[in-house]
Amino acid sequence: MLVTENLMQFIWKLRLFRANGLSSSDGESLVVVHVGQYNTDSGPDFLMSHIRYKGDDWFGHVEMHIQSSDWDRHCHQQDAAYNNVILHVVWKNDRVIYRSDGTAIPTIVLSEYVDQLLLEKYSTMMNNTSWIPCRSQLGSIDVLKKSMWLNTLSIERLEIKVQQIMIILKHFDADWEKTFWIWMCRCMGLKVNADTFQELGEKLPLSILQKYRSNLFKIEAIFFGISGLLKQQEGSDYANQLMDEFKYQKHIHDLESVYGIWKKLRMRPYSFPDRRIAQLAVLFSRNELGVSKILAVEDLEAARKLFKIDSLSDYWVSHFSFGTKAGKKKSVRLGKDTVDVLVINVIVVFLFSYGKYFGIQTYIDKALELLEEMPAEKNVVVRRFAQCDWPVQSALESQAILQLKRFYCDRRCCLYCRIGSEILKRS
Repeated sequence: MLVTENLMQFIWKLRLFRANGLSSSDGESLVVVHVGQYNTDSGPDFLMSHIRYKGDDWFGHVEMHIQSSDWDRHCHQQDAAYNNVILHVVWKNDRVIYRSDGTAIPTIVLSEYVDQLLLEKYSTMMNNTSWIPCRSQLGSIDVLKKSMWLNTLSIERLEIKVQQIMIILKHFDADWEKTFWIWMCRCMGLKVNADTFQELGEKLPLSILQKYRSNLFKIEAIFFGISGLLKQQEGSDYANQLMDEFKYQKHIHDLESVYGIWKKLRMRPYSFPDRRIAQLAVLFSRNELGVSKILAVEDLEAARKLFKIDSLSDYWVSHFSFGTKAGKKKSVRLGKDTVDVLVINVIVVFLFSYGKYFGIQTYIDKALELLEEMPAEKNVVVRRFAQCDWPVQSALESQAILQLKRFYCDRRCCLYCRIGSEILKRS
C-alpha cells in the first residue's frame, strides 16, 4: 500500500507502534519517552520530544519522511531550524543523513514496528468507494464518542463561517449593519445563487434605503433594479413602474447593478431569485431585521418571527418571477424549513460571530442554545447518516454532520477524524 507522511505522523502521535525493543538503523537501543508535540506550522514534525539513545537522554525535535533521502531532497541539511532534530523517523532507510553542522542524526525505520493490520485497515478506508469510508464500522462506535465529536464539529463549522463574516466586516470597515445585510442576502441565495446575492447585498445603498424604509415600492425598485432582473414588460404595470422608479433612483444616487448571473435551472419556483428578492425587500421594509434585533433574540420562536412574511406586493401572489405567471395564487410566506435554515445561517452565525469578535460569551452561548433547540435539518446527508446507524436529533448535530461529510469523509481525512482514528486504533 502507499504510505504517506500523514499516516506516519498519525502512527507516531498516537504511539501505534511496538514501543518495546526499538533500535536505531545503526543497531543502537532506542526508547521513545515522549513522542513530542505535533507541529502544524513550518519546521520539524514534532517538537519537544524526548528519546533515550545509547542510554543517554536526548531532548529536541523529530522529523519524518517516507525515505531518509527526502531529508536532503527537502534541503533540511542546509536549514538551521532542523539542527535540533534528535531523531529521523522514516518508512524506508536509503541514506545516512546529516545536520547542517555535519553531525549524523539517529534514524528509526517505523515500518519495522507497525502492525500490518493497521495498515490494511487504513488501506481499506482510503480505497473504499462507499458514501463514507467507514460505513460498515460506524455503528460500532460508542454513542458518547460520536456525540463529543459532533459537538467539536459544530463549533468548527461555525468558526469557518465566522471567518467569512470577518472578511466582509474588514472589507466594509467594521460596519456591522452592512455586513449583516450582505450576509443576509447571501443566505437567501442558498447555494445556487449565493455569490450573486452577496454581490446584491454589497451594492445595496443602505443609507438611501433607510430613508425609504416605510415605502415598500421604492425599496423594491432599488432591490430589483440593482439585481438587474427588471425589464420592460408588456402588460405588467408593476414591473414597468419599478423600472421607471429605479431609473430615477439610479440617476440621482449613481447606483450600480450586479454583474453576477442569476440561476434558475432545476430550481423550485418558490426559490427563484425574483421571489426571494421580493421577500428580502419586505423583510427590510418592516425594520425587524438588523444587528440590534438579532442581538435581542431571546428564544427560537423570537428568532423565527424575524423572518415572518404575511404579505408581498400583489404581483407576487400570482407570479414566481417577472413574466412567469403561476397557475393559481401562491403563498408568499417563507416555508418553515427555509425559516429554520435562515435562523441557523443568519441569526446563529451572526450571534456567534459578534460574540467572538467582541469577546461576549453570552452571544456565543445563545447561538449554541438555538442550535440545540432546533430540530435536525432535513437533507440527504442527514438521512444517509441515519441509515448508517448515526441519527441526529438537533440542528447542532445536523450542522456537525454536514461538516463531517464535507471536510472529512469526502476528502478521506480519516486520520484527522475522531471516528476514523478510533477505528484505526482498534487492535
